[in-house]
Amino acid sequence: MDSTGLENHTVSIGVNLLWLRPGRVGGSEDYAVRLLSAIPPDAPVKLTLFAPRGFAKAHRGLAERHEVVTPRAGRLRPLRVLVENTWLAAQCRRRGVDVVHHFGGTAPFVGMKPAVVTVHDLQPLDHPKRFGLVKRLYLRVMLPWSVRRADTIVTVSEFCRSRLVERLKVDPQRIAVVPAPVDTSSADSDMPLAAAAPDLASPFVLYPALTYSHKNHEVLLRALARLAADGVDVALVVSGGPGPLDSKLDHLADKLGVGGRWHRLGRIPRAVLDGLYRQAVAVVFPSKYEGYGLPVVEAMARGCPVVAADAGALPEVVGPGGRLVDPDDAELWARAIGELVGDPGARTTLSEAGASRVGQLAELDPGAELCDMYVQMAPR
Repeated sequence: MDSTGLENHTVSIGVNLLWLRPGRVGGSEDYAVRLLSAIPPDAPVKLTLFAPRGFAKAHRGLAERHEVVTPRAGRLRPLRVLVENTWLAAQCRRRGVDVVHHFGGTAPFVGMKPAVVTVHDLQPLDHPKRFGLVKRLYLRVMLPWSVRRADTIVTVSEFCRSRLVERLKVDPQRIAVVPAPVDTSSADSDMPLAAAAPDLASPFVLYPALTYSHKNHEVLLRALARLAADGVDVALVVSGGPGPLDSKLDHLADKLGVGGRWHRLGRIPRAVLDGLYRQAVAVVFPSKYEGYGLPVVEAMARGCPVVAADAGALPEVVGPGGRLVDPDDAELWARAIGELVGDPGARTTLSEAGASRVGQLAELDPGAELCDMYVQMAPR
């Protein structure tokens, strides 16, 4: 690690996680937790995590390694924004923070420099109608402003870097691509599938994603209906917390005649998810817009074949480790799923390709890269 000139100095880093509601913010939570956990224990940095109530309990490993400081304010966005512009800035000054890293895509109007902002994707600007009015208007202003204000922008993929350059005219030299570390570990033991889905008897494909519109669950339901019409016995299992389209998709499944093949498990323990990865015919990921796509890497790391959308960062992340499909073509999804259900050899081939791809991704060291960036940014 390059710490020239700072051999006897520990750099103090303030990490803004005030936006992170455990279990409610999807892949951005996994990314932040994994990346911070991957910082080497002997790194010349001291992290202070500014996080909401419940964070320390949800992520005990990080809380044991680093100080977690929690404001008294509630979780409503207006209160959080107020806290970021008052309490957070004061805390950083009081604690002698050298660099502040905002992991949630925006930076407060009032804050110290130097500052890092992590931008997970530009979906709020590229597809604003997928967001509620208040959030859409807020991010339309704050995301570009935060990018301009930041000394360094961290993003998760080359796809996101290219969108920042094209959409916001950011100098590529200001952008660091720091992907999520590859997690090849798993729970100590897999929970029996019957504990999570007692009604599931068929072979199944797994989609670990909340029901946001861009996640595109609908194409899988239509593919499932085509497979059912062709006599292919396969179910679709969906995991993740409550999503905005749960009821709509339940209704569509019933309308298409596949309600009995559609299993929404909700939020599940890690051990259950690991068991699902190992027992699924494949992980199917038809999302139309991903800044990265952690679940496909998790699946490949656990030997599960992957079929993903040919969209966003997924082609970059999956690479030769999975099969890419047009996100809008239900017929192609049905064909890809049907082939894997009926051909164990095809599943083995895709599983081996995924393992090889994970090996390539595991050669990266994002935690050390992030630490080096902090050290280089610190005032001398």
